[in-house]
Amino acid sequence: MFYDYLDTILGKIYLLADSQGLRQLTIGSGGFSPDSSWEHNPDFMKEYIHQLEQYFQGQRKTFTLPLAPQGSQFQQQVWKAISEIPYGSTATYPQLAEKIHHPNAIQAIGMVKNVNPIPIIIPSHRVQNENNQLVGSRYGKQFVLLLRALEAGKLVLQQSEKDSA
Repeated sequence: MFYDYLDTILGKIYLLADSQGLRQLTIGSGGFSPDSSWEHNPDFMKEYIHQLEQYFQGQRKTFTLPLAPQGSQFQQQVWKAISEIPYGSTATYPQLAEKIHHPNAIQAIGMVKNVNPIPIIIPSHRVQNENNQLVGSRYGKQFVLLLRALEAGKLVLQQSEKDSA
């Protein structure tokens, strides 16, 4: 396993990946504790960091990174459905439930959304409740509001290196 981090307005973002793809994205140090067998490897993580920087600068709307979140078959279905919500758009829990052919799993989908191991890239901030109201995330409603403002073109979360020189 390899890891690296990126400093953003959201806080430090830690990324964990292996040869299969990105396993985890954690915002802030509270949920990230490197195992002694993991290697800090900026070279291996370079493309992950680059695409996140582009996203925060408003230059990237889709990610082309290999993802390898660990979870049950149901969790994988939900995360895949969330990944298909277009940039700047939203979907409700009932819409996701219909999409994965589990129309009665609305509450379960909410629970899976909240344990998303790769937020931002698997854009759980694009999910709303059945009344089209904003719902928080494990990082709070401010996190969701910032990402939605970014996707609406109202905010840039990181200056490019060119702009800051």
